Amino acid sequence: MEWSKIKNIIILLLLLVNGFLLVLVGMRQGENRRYQQSALTQALQVLERSGIQVSQSGLEDAQGLSPQSVERDTQREQALAAALLGEAVTPENQGGGLYTYRGSRGEVSVRAGGAFSARMEQDEAWDTGDPQGQAAGLLEAMGIEAWLLDVQLDQGTGTVRFGQLWQGAPLFSCQVVFTYEHGSLTELEGTLLAADPGGAAAGQGEAITLPTALLRFLDAVLTSGEVCSQITSMQPGYLLEQSFSGSVSLCPAWLISSNTADYYLDGVTGALTRAGE
Repeated sequence: MEWSKIKNIIILLLLLVNGFLLVLVGMRQGENRRYQQSALTQALQVLERSGIQVSQSGLEDAQGLSPQSVERDTQREQALAAALLGEAVTPENQGGGLYTYRGSRGEVSVRAGGAFSARMEQDEAWDTGDPQGQAAGLLEAMGIEAWLLDVQLDQGTGTVRFGQLWQGAPLFSCQVVFTYEHGSLTELEGTLLAADPGGAAAGQGEAITLPTALLRFLDAVLTSGEVCSQITSMQPGYLLEQSFSGSVSLCPAWLISSNTADYYLDGVTGALTRAGE
């Protein structure tokens, strides 16, 4: 038999094997989706029998979010401060994990763990007719991926609040408030994670499934005596935990909104805490 014919037969056999493997993977993925949907349906039924109604359209899975840890990066903090103030700044180590960055247009302070504040000097550069747009632009210049949470302004005086995102997922622990007086930015206050997602190290554990999270929530509510009759949404994201070494751990979590309170559910352990505590 000619080599060209043998080669064609081999190629055909490889294509058939690849096609079979693709079909097999597709069948397993479909079976897994059906299993997860069945588990979710059963979990919702258990909650309903316990007197908790759930809006299924507001439920989001946390699969794909995994525990991570990042080390403090003072160089990125300095770059962040310089981008905010619009000029080169020099770091000053104040001790106790506090660094201060000063420029002619203001002063930025950053603590280990991300506690962040900035005081702006009187400067026409801070004047704006669009506080929300200015705040969003400053965060972008600082390299912070963010989403708008709240605007409380009256004739240019008030606050604009943003939450930080980490590779598209909310960092529930990281929010920053821009304060304006008569259309001029005066200060920033909050928590920001000045770290490179590409430099994050993988942590231990993995996120639990959505059905498991719902049952963990039910168990915690019944055990603690919390009053809840409706879950309106479950949003996946991260909570920050600072270690003694100065590194920051990112733990997958859900922000659960109910008819009585908001809760954080640890996406690895299933532990439940009230938001704001």
